[in-house]
Amino acid sequence: MNEDKLFLTYNQQMKKLRNDKHIECNGSNHKKILVRAGYFNIVNGYKTPFVSGQDASGNHIYISGTTISQLQAVKQFDDQLRSFLLKYITQVEEETRTLAGYKFDECNDNGKIPWYDTNAYSPNKSLQDKMSVISKAYNELSRSQLDYVKFYMDNHKQIPTWIMIKVVNFSTFIDIIHCSKIDISHSLCQLYGLEDEQGRANVKLLIGSLHWMRKIRNACAHNERVYCLTRKTY
Repeated sequence: MNEDKLFLTYNQQMKKLRNDKHIECNGSNHKKILVRAGYFNIVNGYKTPFVSGQDASGNHIYISGTTISQLQAVKQFDDQLRSFLLKYITQVEEETRTLAGYKFDECNDNGKIPWYDTNAYSPNKSLQDKMSVISKAYNELSRSQLDYVKFYMDNHKQIPTWIMIKVVNFSTFIDIIHCSKIDISHSLCQLYGLEDEQGRANVKLLIGSLHWMRKIRNACAHNERVYCLTRKTY
């Protein structure tokens, strides 16, 4: 078995950090960091700011004087950043879902054209795209365990738009906006001042921003690192 994969006690982990990585890790306080955060989480997750290069074997070389406490400080910053971002991302998510649900019904004859009718969506989108997003929304509603969804399923003939918009996954919600009539995306652009150089609603920026927000939101929700999260460049 690869030596790096062997089980190591906390004391052995501390010794490995000191001898192999030259990261200061001594005493009960440093040991508590490993107990609470875990070796992989604290070292592999937050070592990057302290790496100064690589040796001939490809192993990381750390800035002289690096301590496990400093790695923990980066983790604490990341924890605070995650909480901060999640607070405002969920606020924006609630706002966009609320306004989109309202505008969806408003531009569909005040709700007389239901969300599961392809006529409720943009005539510029293909039938396949519209059927796909309707199918995804219906499947997610049918799997929902929320009380109010079950109530509507059991006592009404259809699920209203506002419930559908509220319940579907964020990725499905973005697809709905992308396939919906232009009034919906334009109202969201207006809400957040997303305009191009000519002052026109920048729908491409809106959709891209929502996808990027979704990526950060998922990272926050799953307690993944966010301080080093970047967009892929092509």
